[in-house]
Amino acid sequence: MAKKVRMKQKRLAAPEWVFSWRARHQSQLPKVLAVLITSAMFAGFFSLVRIQMAVPEPWATQKAAVIQVLDDADGRSLSLLAREGGPFPSRFEPSEWERIAVTKYPIAQVGRWQPEPYVPMLRELPDENALRRTRLARPGESVLPDRRKSTPVARPMGKPTLVPTLYPLSGIAVDALPRDLPAFDHPVDAAMAAEPWRFLLRLNAAGGVIESVSLSGGEAAGAAVLDGWLRRVTFPPEPTTPDRWIAVGLGFSNQTADGTDAR
Repeated sequence: MAKKVRMKQKRLAAPEWVFSWRARHQSQLPKVLAVLITSAMFAGFFSLVRIQMAVPEPWATQKAAVIQVLDDADGRSLSLLAREGGPFPSRFEPSEWERIAVTKYPIAQVGRWQPEPYVPMLRELPDENALRRTRLARPGESVLPDRRKSTPVARPMGKPTLVPTLYPLSGIAVDALPRDLPAFDHPVDAAMAAEPWRFLLRLNAAGGVIESVSLSGGEAAGAAVLDGWLRRVTFPPEPTTPDRWIAVGLGFSNQTADGTDAR
């Protein structure tokens, strides 16, 4: 059995390169001096501290006044003024109201109201003989209705031509445009039909055109022809306005009959 080696013997037998974690034969005098110096400094500082305890003086005298009033008109008036002007104003207490006992019973009755139970009304079933029986189709019999031949609508005869139509731009409503326009006999080519025509018209009190200005340019093809045609158009009269200006647009549509409809 191996002999037990003490820790002291291990430290003594340790090689030189092993660091000694605890110094050997250390004196206790520095520690005692440090404790004595610290205690002396603490006692000196503690002796310099002076704590004065002052008795607080009351900032207000605790006193109160009591006024006793009688149960009469003056006393009740003073009590009401005290409740309304005091630190605790009075409020309405429903339990102190004298009519609460009168209204308590009707309110309780309303709360206990229950609707009458719903009882549905029974109706007699229809007689079975009142139902009509469905007739079965016989073999070879047609059950679908006969197809009615539609009558073709007669189309207007004649070659359609391009005629001018008017629409409002400014100073006139759609309902104020004339229904019947004068005939336009001049041929309309593709350039004239594609131009976005805009005209500024000056009207008299009777609705006649006094002056016509093309906003698309006077050099456009057909501007002079359309200007002459517009001077023959008669608009609704306005006797109170002897001189007024309106702006209209002009387009072309296909029609088979003579004359045009502005709308």
